[in-house]
Amino acid sequence: MHGVRKGPPPPPEKVAARRKKAATYAALLKHALAAKQAHKHDSETYAVVEKLLLASPDVPTLWNYRREMLLSREAKTDGGLDENETQLELALTQKCLMKQPKSYAAWHHRLWIVRRRPALAKDELALCAEFLKLDERNFHCWNYRRMVAEMADEAVEDTRAFARDRLQVNFSNYSAHHALAKTLPSQMDAAAAREELGIARQALFCEPDDQSTWWFSFDVLRRSNYATVDEEVAALEELRSLEPSARWPQMALLRLRLARGGPGDAEAAAELRDALVASDPDHAGMYGEKLPEEFFRASSS
Repeated sequence: MHGVRKGPPPPPEKVAARRKKAATYAALLKHALAAKQAHKHDSETYAVVEKLLLASPDVPTLWNYRREMLLSREAKTDGGLDENETQLELALTQKCLMKQPKSYAAWHHRLWIVRRRPALAKDELALCAEFLKLDERNFHCWNYRRMVAEMADEAVEDTRAFARDRLQVNFSNYSAHHALAKTLPSQMDAAAAREELGIARQALFCEPDDQSTWWFSFDVLRRSNYATVDEEVAALEELRSLEPSARWPQMALLRLRLARGGPGDAEAAAELRDALVASDPDHAGMYGEKLPEEFFRASSS
C-alpha cells in the first residue's frame, strides 16, 4: 500500500517453507487436473481434491470435479448420496467457508448437496445464523439463506424476524434490509407503512447519512403510494433541524416535497435545492427539478 512502510523481509526459512507449500499445491493440482481429464473417480484422487479444496476453496474446477465424482458414485449405487457422504460434504464445505466465507464455489457446492437432500434445509438456517454473526454483511450467506429458507418452507414472519434481528445488531446492513423488504407486500396500507417507517426512523435519527435505511424507507413509501408523506416530512424537518449538515435528510426532504406537491412545497424544495448545491457544488446536477430515480433505488430491486 502506498505510504505504508514495509516491514522486514521474512526469514529465509519462512520463504523456503512457503515455496515448498506452493510447489506441493501445484503438483497436487496438476495431478488432479490430469485425473479429471482422464475421468478418474478413485478414492485417492477424491482425497487429493479434498486436500486441494481445503487449501484453496475458491476453485470452481475442483468443485465441479468433486460433483462429477459424487455423481459417479451415485450411479453405481443408484441410491443417491448416503448419509455418511452427505455429512462429509457438508463438513468439507463448512471448513472451506470458515477459511473463505465469500467463496462462490463453496456456497454453490453446499447448496447442490442440500438440494439433493432437502430435509437438511431447516438445519442450514442455524448454520447461516452462525455465519452471519461472524460477518453480518456476507451477501453470499444471505443469498444462500434465502434459498434454503424456501426449501424449508420458512414462514414469512420468521424470515422477517430474522432480518429485523440482524438490523438490531447493525442497522446499516443492505442485505438485511433487502431480506426484510422481500417479506413486505408490494402494496402497503398506511398503517403497515407507518410501522416500518417508524422503526427505520430510529436508525435515521442515530445515523442520518446511512444510505441503506434511506433506500428502505423510500421503498416503503412507494409501496404505500406515499400514504404517510405528511408524517415523514414533519419527522425529517425535525431531523434536519437536529443535523443541519447531514446531506441525506435534505435530499429526502427534497424528494418528498417534490412528490407531495402541496402548498409551500415548491418553495421549500427550491430552498433545499439551493442548500444542497451550495454544500455540494460538484454534484449540482443531482439536485435538479426531479431527483434521479436511481438515487433512491428501491432496496427490494
